[in-house]
Amino acid sequence: MNEEQITTDTPDEGSIQQLREEYKRLKAENKAYKQNVMNSALQSLGLEADKGIGKAVTKLYDGEMNSESIAAFVQEEFGEVGAINANTEPAQETVADNVVAAQSRVEQLQKVGVDNKPMDTMATFRQFVNSPETSTKDSIAAKMAMIEQQKDK
Repeated sequence: MNEEQITTDTPDEGSIQQLREEYKRLKAENKAYKQNVMNSALQSLGLEADKGIGKAVTKLYDGEMNSESIAAFVQEEFGEVGAINANTEPAQETVADNVVAAQSRVEQLQKVGVDNKPMDTMATFRQFVNSPETSTKDSIAAKMAMIEQQKDK
């Protein structure tokens, strides 16, 4: 009879070290893969991984790494992403429209050379008449013009 010898090899230090290195390499690859899948899924939803809801999703999500699962998670946790993006876009456009309108008003006022606030004619009149630089003749002419203006009203 032929006896077979069964040998049980105990792993030596070299093979354990190789397994550890392989484990670290696979773990790093897995992390990079998950990050790429998360980034592409967020981009397809119109989100950024480092801002706002995208950042929250990257920190909170712990499920399967595919676009459908991530999109379902975002829908469930944060509501409709399309509505969120739709709400932020018009707000930015509204701000831009307001800036353009304000700039055009400023340009118009600069062309006219008038303040945007209503002018207090009586205060301006008093300042002109009471100014020491105003001659007596000009002061009387201003008073006469003010009287004529009051008659016309």
